[in-house]
Amino acid sequence: MKKVFGWGVVATLALALSASAFDAATAQEAKKAKNVILFIGDGMGFNSDLLGTYWRYGEAGAQSYHKFPVQLGSATFCATDKYDPKKDDGYPVGKIWEGPEAAMHRLQENCPTTDSAASGTALNTGVKTQSGRIGYSKDGKKLENFADINYRAGRSVGVVTTVQISHATPAATSAHNINRGNYEEISKEQINDLPLTVLFGAGHPAYNRGSKINKKPEDLNYQFVGGREVWEAVSKDNGYKGWKFIDEREKFAELAKKTPDTNPTDLPKKILGIGRDNGDMLPIDGFADDESFVEERYSAEAIANTPTLTEMTLGALNVLAQNDKGFYLMVEGGAIDHANHGRNAQNSALEHASFSKAIDAAIEWVEKYSSWDDTIMIVTSDHETGCIWGAGTFEDMDENGKFDPKKDEFNEFAELEESDIGECPEVQYLSSGHSHWLVPFYAKGQGAEIANELVRGNDETAADMWDFSGDFIYNSDVFNVMKAASGLK
Repeated sequence: MKKVFGWGVVATLALALSASAFDAATAQEAKKAKNVILFIGDGMGFNSDLLGTYWRYGEAGAQSYHKFPVQLGSATFCATDKYDPKKDDGYPVGKIWEGPEAAMHRLQENCPTTDSAASGTALNTGVKTQSGRIGYSKDGKKLENFADINYRAGRSVGVVTTVQISHATPAATSAHNINRGNYEEISKEQINDLPLTVLFGAGHPAYNRGSKINKKPEDLNYQFVGGREVWEAVSKDNGYKGWKFIDEREKFAELAKKTPDTNPTDLPKKILGIGRDNGDMLPIDGFADDESFVEERYSAEAIANTPTLTEMTLGALNVLAQNDKGFYLMVEGGAIDHANHGRNAQNSALEHASFSKAIDAAIEWVEKYSSWDDTIMIVTSDHETGCIWGAGTFEDMDENGKFDPKKDEFNEFAELEESDIGECPEVQYLSSGHSHWLVPFYAKGQGAEIANELVRGNDETAADMWDFSGDFIYNSDVFNVMKAASGLK
C-alpha cells in the first residue's frame, strides 16, 4: 500500500451495461447459482475493513474473503428526485480526494451520501432511491426486490442481522415501506405477510444485552417485532403464520449444528429467532486472540444469552438448504456502523471480527455442503461510516477526538498503520456520519465474474491506498449481479 496525499487522478468512466442488455448478454450463457449469499458489513468502508483485519490478524489482506477472485469498489450514493443517471456522476473521483469535505452530506447535490435504507434498496432492487425509503423508488413507486424474485422462483429467503429485524438493511432486503422509521409496519409485513423462511435478529421487547427488562408488559417496546399483539402471538411458538419461534442462544447454537451431514429430521420450515437484545446484539465472539478480553468486557449473562452471528448464519443456512430449488440469504453485521458513528474503533473492531468469523463459517459450509458451482457469495457494505483514516490525518487542536474544520488543521489522508493481533490501529474519524468513499466488493462462485462487466469507472488513488484495481461499480449493480448469476428473471 502506498501513502497518498492530496487528490488523485480522475479516471475515465466506463459505460455501464444496462440491466436489460446485461440480462440478454449474460444470463442465458451463465450457469445458474442456486444459492445466493450476500454479506453486508453496515458502515464498513475500506479502512473500517482494514481496521478490523489488523485487529484480528495483524496484517492486511488476511481475511478469507480478501482472497475472492472478484475484488472491486462500490459507490453507494443515493438519489434525490432530480437525479438523472444519464447525466450525474454519483461518485466524483476527483473531488473525493480534495479534502475532508468528502464526508459532507451533499458533496453532490442530486446524489448525496446515502443512508442504509436507500443503499439497502439499491442492493436489493437495482434502483437508486432517496434516503429513508425501503423498497420504494425516488418517485414513490413500490419496487420488486431480489427476495420477491426468489419467492416467485420457488426459492427460500433468509434474513440475518445483529440489529433489529426491522432496521434499515434487513428491512430493505425483505420489506417495502416509504419510511424506514415505520418499524412496526415493517416488522408486521415481515412476520405476517412475507413468505420468509428465516428471520433472525434483535428487537426483543423483554430483554436487552441478555438481561430481563424490569417493566410491565404494557410498558415494553414492541415496535421492532410487529407490535404487542403480533409479538405475543408469534412468541408463543404455537405455529403463528407457520413460524417456529426461538430466543435462547442455545436454540440458535443447536440449529447451527444441524448440518446436512447429520441428516436432521426436525428442522423447521419457517423460523423466527429474536435474540435477547432490544438493541444491537453484542459481539461476544469479537475477540482476536484472547477470549478473556470479551469475558471481561461483557457480563456472563450477556454472553450466555446472546447468539453469535456465526451461530445465526449457520442455523439459517441449514434451514434454507432444505429447499432443493435454492435460496437467497442476506447476513448483516449491522453494528459496525453504530460503532463508527460513535467514533469507537475498539467496538468497530469487535463487530468486524464477529462479522468476518460468520463469513468464514459460511465459506466452510458452502465447501462442505454445497459448492461454488451452485453458490455465489458477495461481501460488501452499504456505505462508509466515520470517514476513517490513519493517525496524522488532522491536527486535533482542542484534543476532543473530533474533526472541526474551523478549528482543526487537515493534513492528508493518511493510511492506517499495522497493529498487532488484538490491538487496534490508531485511527482518526473525520466524521460521525456517512461518507461518499468507496466500499469494498468481494465475490466468489457461480457468476461472480459478471460484476467485472459492470464496472463504472476507476479511481487510481483508491487503488494505491487500498491495494486493489481501483475499478468500481455502483451498489445498485449488486442486484444485477445476483439476478444474472442466479438466472432469475
